[in-house]
Amino acid sequence: MDIQQLASEFLASEHGNLATQALGAQGISADDAQKMLSQVAETAHGHVEEQNSGGLLGEHAGKSFFASFASGLVRGDGFFNSLVEGGEGILTGKVAESLAEKMGVDPSTASTIAAAATPYVVAFLKERLA
Repeated sequence: MDIQQLASEFLASEHGNLATQALGAQGISADDAQKMLSQVAETAHGHVEEQNSGGLLGEHAGKSFFASFASGLVRGDGFFNSLVEGGEGILTGKVAESLAEKMGVDPSTASTIAAAATPYVVAFLKERLA
């Protein structure tokens, strides 16, 4: 799967449009949102590649997994659904790290952007890879 093609497809999709709107609601311009969402898609692509090669979690991503997993259990989502939420938490953590490192976004803002955008890229990837 080509990174640039994936990013372009995501940005042109309904999920990409909804993600752009979600970032707009956070006060992010459409141009900046497109740049950030391209980075989100690239990070998601890297995450999928890591999972296929048995990569490790990383500090922020590992914490995000356990926080999401525990949150799902507390809400009564059950073990399996909590694992899925934990996996999405990993990606959200990796997206936040990527935005902070590669785009110079402060960590707090990067976490907010990641929380707003990641569900859309996950939904896109589920459809694309299903």
